[in-house]
Amino acid sequence: MASLGDVFKEKERTNWLKAWLALDIAKPGLENFVTNEAQNFHQHIYLKLTGSSCTSCSTANLLKKKKCPRNICDNVCQEIIKEHRYNYQPNCWSSKNTSAQLWQSSSRGYCELAKCFIQTDGYADKTTFKEIDFNGVVSYMLNCKRFESLLSFPITTGKPTTHTPACLLYKAREIHKAVRHSADMKLSDRDLQDYFKTLKDLLMDPGKISSPSLSHDSHAQNAVKKLEELEKDTLLLTTSEMMCLLEAVDATLKQQLKVTVNTSLNELRENTELCIEKFKDYMVTCKEELAKEAELHKQDFDENAKKSMNYYNEVTVLGKRDFDGNAVKRTQAFDDNSEKRKQEYDEHTVTRTQAFEENAEKRTQEYDEHTVSRKQAFEENAEKRTREYDEHTVSRTQAFDENAEKRTQEYDELTVSRKKDFDDNADKRTQDFDEIAEKRLRDINEQRGRNTTFSETSYKQSSKEMLGDLTKHYSKRFCHVNTFPLDDWVEEKLLDIYMPPNIKLMDKERGFFKKTNEQILTYQHMFLLDTKPNQQVFIQGEAGSGKSTFLAKLVMDWCKITSEQSLETMMPMDDKTTSVNSNTQMRDTNVFDDLTSLKDFKFVFHVQLRESVDQFDIAKIIKKQIVDSIYSSEEDRGKAYILLNEIMKRERCLVLLDGLDEWIGTGEPGKRGEIGTHHNLPKLADVHSHYCVLLITTRPWKMTGAKILDSQIDKLMQLDGVDDVFGMSRNILGCRTDCKQRQDLDTKQSKFESYVQKYGLLEHLYSPMMLCLIVQLWAEGTELKGSKCEMYSFLLDSLFKKATSEPGEFQEPTCRCFTETQYIQPNIEHLNRLAEAAFDLLFSDTQNKALVFTTKELKKYNFGKLDQNNIALKSGILSAKRQAPTLGALPSFSFIHKSIQEFLAAYHIARITHLNLIDGVISGYLDRHEDAYLDVSQVFIFLCGLDIMSANKLSGMMDSRNNARVEPYFEDTLCDIILQGYREAIANEQTNIALTLSHLKGLKNDVRDLHSVWKNNTRNLLSLDISIESDDDITSDSDDDIAVRGGSPATAEHTSHIEFDMSSCHRLEYLSLDGNGIWLKDCDSAARSEQPVWIVLDSANPVLPSIKHITLCDINCSSTWLNSLFSTLLTLDHEVKVDLKRCHISSCIEGVCNSWITVSITTDVNKCLNLSILEADVLNAQIVELLFKSVQLETLNIKLNAQARIDPNLFAQFLASVGLNIKSLTLNSSTADAMQKLAMKPSSRLFQSLTQLETLSIGLWEASDVEAPAFCQALHGLNIKSLSLNGFRSCKLVGFKSWDCSQLFQSLIQLETLSVRVCAFSNLWDYLPEALRGLHITRLSLSDIQEGLQVKNAELLSQSISSLTLLETLTLHVNAYIDLQLPQSLKYLNFYCTGISPPELRDLVKALSACTQTVESKLEFGCARCIYKDYWSESIIYLPPEEYIPVQLELTVQRNITVKRFRILDRIYASGRYESTDSAWSVRDNVGVENDDYDDGIVDDETYDSFLRGLDSRFVYDLIFAIEYLYREIKNRISMRVQSHGASNS
Repeated sequence: MASLGDVFKEKERTNWLKAWLALDIAKPGLENFVTNEAQNFHQHIYLKLTGSSCTSCSTANLLKKKKCPRNICDNVCQEIIKEHRYNYQPNCWSSKNTSAQLWQSSSRGYCELAKCFIQTDGYADKTTFKEIDFNGVVSYMLNCKRFESLLSFPITTGKPTTHTPACLLYKAREIHKAVRHSADMKLSDRDLQDYFKTLKDLLMDPGKISSPSLSHDSHAQNAVKKLEELEKDTLLLTTSEMMCLLEAVDATLKQQLKVTVNTSLNELRENTELCIEKFKDYMVTCKEELAKEAELHKQDFDENAKKSMNYYNEVTVLGKRDFDGNAVKRTQAFDDNSEKRKQEYDEHTVTRTQAFEENAEKRTQEYDEHTVSRKQAFEENAEKRTREYDEHTVSRTQAFDENAEKRTQEYDELTVSRKKDFDDNADKRTQDFDEIAEKRLRDINEQRGRNTTFSETSYKQSSKEMLGDLTKHYSKRFCHVNTFPLDDWVEEKLLDIYMPPNIKLMDKERGFFKKTNEQILTYQHMFLLDTKPNQQVFIQGEAGSGKSTFLAKLVMDWCKITSEQSLETMMPMDDKTTSVNSNTQMRDTNVFDDLTSLKDFKFVFHVQLRESVDQFDIAKIIKKQIVDSIYSSEEDRGKAYILLNEIMKRERCLVLLDGLDEWIGTGEPGKRGEIGTHHNLPKLADVHSHYCVLLITTRPWKMTGAKILDSQIDKLMQLDGVDDVFGMSRNILGCRTDCKQRQDLDTKQSKFESYVQKYGLLEHLYSPMMLCLIVQLWAEGTELKGSKCEMYSFLLDSLFKKATSEPGEFQEPTCRCFTETQYIQPNIEHLNRLAEAAFDLLFSDTQNKALVFTTKELKKYNFGKLDQNNIALKSGILSAKRQAPTLGALPSFSFIHKSIQEFLAAYHIARITHLNLIDGVISGYLDRHEDAYLDVSQVFIFLCGLDIMSANKLSGMMDSRNNARVEPYFEDTLCDIILQGYREAIANEQTNIALTLSHLKGLKNDVRDLHSVWKNNTRNLLSLDISIESDDDITSDSDDDIAVRGGSPATAEHTSHIEFDMSSCHRLEYLSLDGNGIWLKDCDSAARSEQPVWIVLDSANPVLPSIKHITLCDINCSSTWLNSLFSTLLTLDHEVKVDLKRCHISSCIEGVCNSWITVSITTDVNKCLNLSILEADVLNAQIVELLFKSVQLETLNIKLNAQARIDPNLFAQFLASVGLNIKSLTLNSSTADAMQKLAMKPSSRLFQSLTQLETLSIGLWEASDVEAPAFCQALHGLNIKSLSLNGFRSCKLVGFKSWDCSQLFQSLIQLETLSVRVCAFSNLWDYLPEALRGLHITRLSLSDIQEGLQVKNAELLSQSISSLTLLETLTLHVNAYIDLQLPQSLKYLNFYCTGISPPELRDLVKALSACTQTVESKLEFGCARCIYKDYWSESIIYLPPEEYIPVQLELTVQRNITVKRFRILDRIYASGRYESTDSAWSVRDNVGVENDDYDDGIVDDETYDSFLRGLDSRFVYDLIFAIEYLYREIKNRISMRVQSHGASNS
């Protein structure tokens, strides 16, 4: 036998080996259990599927959703997805591990199905669970939902959180990952114990009742036994078992070795690249020297070239000078001769004019010949001179080129020679390079006057030593931080509690800084601005926000990266590197994790300015606080001073100045060399300012008080505490001695989170100071018990502690929450003055002074001088704010937080109760600002804990204003405020709580408090909204909960449920109940339920007389209760809407099962009920019995969705149940299929059974075909008076013939009103005009469902209308005008047309005037002429409305026509589009006479709205180009009211 202790000498490695073996033992323990379930799953699927098998479908085809030829594999795939835990994700099952062809295999099919649930690849060749490793087995159990019914615990979905911890399966998989992928193959004793416990708990799981479980599986229990032996070191392994284990370990070690080798290779590559870079640098230096030599030779070449060029220029100038001289002489001679000739010509001009004219031609010829000869001589001379000049130039140029070529050749030869010498001496130059560079640097330093007492070697060595001393100093100094504001001695390690801060950038704009949403997440972002370094950076934040802690963490990060840089570690470093030699501290966030950004700073100097308040020289501050702390002897300090000076001159340094608000900064006036006194900032010497960066922290008021210039601020940031508050609370709790065990810490943290959530403390935890205060007080047993007043009292206590060190106690505190404080009593006068200021300013006349105020506003409260010594500012309760630099602007102030001001204001109200500030100041404030009743919410909450009588009065004011402002439909904003106030009152043991609230809304955590508030408001209640599940525990309070609520655990009554008796809720309008934790109970019933919330309703009396809307979702109720509810609602005088969503209805009738329903029902006056069926199979016999037994109706409107599958016989039973007195029935269905099954089957006699039916409306709203014979048979012979056909969108009546339609209408002998609003695509329009002929109807309406009707045969339709001898009212909505032949019986005409031209309008009025009796007409039309050919072909001509005015004038003079309205309306163009509503038209002209608004008897709003929409745009399909384009857009329309008196009357 072999022992594991013989393998490794180190205990931690032996532990790791044990964990490995434990997994190997646990895996066979799960195999039998998992195999059985996989086989059951396989059998379950294929028992459902009958028929032949399928082995042709591939996995790839199923992924592409290709249909299985035998319809088997598709169903199997759906079953897999159905049982997959992540079936909401596309392609959730693993296709790479399975083969669909093997799914039906009897031997391995079950395993192939199981592998679909294993997401990790690599299991394709595995045939049984023995071949699948531990990770695969556990992954199958995690991802398959079938194991939910076999295991006792809920299985983790996704990543675990605080509220959804990891289950045993998830933990087991994490154990496998940790062991198999361990980097150092070590495991602590504690972790090993956790591993054993997790695996044993999993193998011993009892499972669900009456289901197979691991605890009853022999293989699993055998594995548990072996694990216990292994844990106790009593398990004996055979040699073969040991060999198998070591072979597996060997494989892991080889893999780890491979990773190590790869790491070493990467490091070698990096070192090689570094050497190459150094060599490249040397090459660059050599090239620079070569360039200098080349420059010297280039200068020689340039000098020779310059000499040659000068000589060439001189010769050129001489030649040009000779040429210019001759040219001048020739020109001068020519000019002299010309002058002479001109003079002779002028002298003889007068006397010889006649002779000249006679001999002009001769003289002109002679003159021209002479000019040509002179010009020729000139040009010959010029050409000669030019040729000589060019020859001389070519000669000089050739000499120059020859000389340049020679010089270039010499230069090239010299370059080659120099390069050869360089290559020959490369090795020697490389060896001497460092020495030469150091010498050059020393020479340069000496030339610049930078001589020091340090040689370069000694400087580097001394700097290295100081760097090491500095990191050690920081490690001790910042290792611990205080975690309890009320006790300076409570400290913990910084790295144990630290959480990243929430830092936002502040934009600078002419002196005014405003916080942005841009978050600072890296050091690089903090110290750089567009790659340019910031020299002076500021972080401002209120007291306790974490400024000093952030600087401490920055220093520790710099120490870490500096120490790691000095160690020649074998692991590569990148920007996300943390620690390479620590396995205990892992960074779990990427906020400020760019530690390499801090590598740019060779040194970091951290100082606290409060320790050097009278010093302004930063170097001296560093010397005093850092150098003097590190070194003890004067000699060492002297050397360090000199070295510090050199470092700040040479190196890039980061100087951290913490607490500018605590620094005075006075200098020593009169001394030479001092910068001055009363400095606004500590100063850097000029020689230090080039390389040093300043990071300064302060409270905001100092930025104003110190008068810091904008030019001194390179970047300003705001620090507002931490983001992950529960992470920090866990860190703080983890440092306590009672939370050292992980299980204890988990329990403690969970309780703390529940405590925070219960009392609404989350928003106050973002301040680290308050977080530490709340956590430590809670951990020490001083629970705040939900009292915000108590919490803020402790906060004020800790703030006052900063201003005074003398504690004091109250003998009889004015407020209960001050009882345990120590520093408020000595400062009670300061507190009272602050409270008075807080109240007056918060409720001031102008809201802009409520939170920010100047010294002028504060002066009357006797605060004294507002400087850093003032108690209000020193404690941090008041804070100064930076403002824009305007002329005469005063410093502005605010409270540290608005909530502090609100608490102090509430304290002032409670302290000065005799002044009745609620009825006076606050009432007026609420009247001035309409939404202020919500703004005062925090004051109200604090007031509930301080003075309940004032709070009661204030709640009434808030509720009355809330009712006037909000829609009364489950408004919950004020409800949440009132509930918080109620809890605050209970936490402070207040009595006589009578808070007013009209709208109540609550979840499980609110129900008890909601019930308490509800009891005082039953008669005022307007809405009630409750949501709770059956497993929500709202009744079993702990003793602490009872104590918090003001009761005694010994006397408190533990009720099993909470009852809401609705008998007194006479004003209730809206009721919403959600969750299966609610039971609706009849007050007369003795039945009981296990649900935690009971809603009691007396069905015998007409309760809830004001109710308007009821929503019941997932609730439980009896059919009797619901039936009584509907019977009661039908007696009300207004409409009530009832929505039932997934409600569980129980029935007391034998043989009728309980049912789940989803339906929308509306009751109205005159026994009207609207029923909207939303889900499939909802309308059955049970629903009939449960909902509408003995409910008598006269009007019933039913809407069916596309999925509704309804038995016509059951529907008839339903109609019989609600009574046969139905006079009006409306059926609307989204598909014809549902309607046909319901009422249009040959066997259906649905409509015929309704003997009292007078009005029938049928609507079909989707494109589908209708069997015409069934349709006609269903309606044939009915005794109805009104029939409406709506919709039929693209619907075809199959088998319809003209005589079918005619016979149908002729059979309706009682029909008086016919309305057809059917899509133009329906073939009903092909038969309707003929079918209308001769009907005895009095009202007719014809239109399309969307726009004007496209009349195919206008003449036939007009003839049919004229044949309606009893017709009194006609409504038509057409697209283009049609000639009408109106019957003589007509009294009212509604005519809507997309466009009518003036001539067509004349024809229409002419048709009206032909009637023998008076006709009231409503004419609405667009100013256009529409020419209709077919549905796809239409042209439109827009006409100006002015063309219609002559028609109106003509009508006014006709004796038998009275125009009561003639309006011209223009469309309003807004927002880039035309609106289609009536309000989008403006009246341009209104020619009205007797009664402009007379519409009695002819109003048809539905058709009128359709007409307006038709005037807007529509899309038309172009058959030629196969495109849709925007077609119509009428811009003007006319509205007319015309009365024709008839020819006989005129």
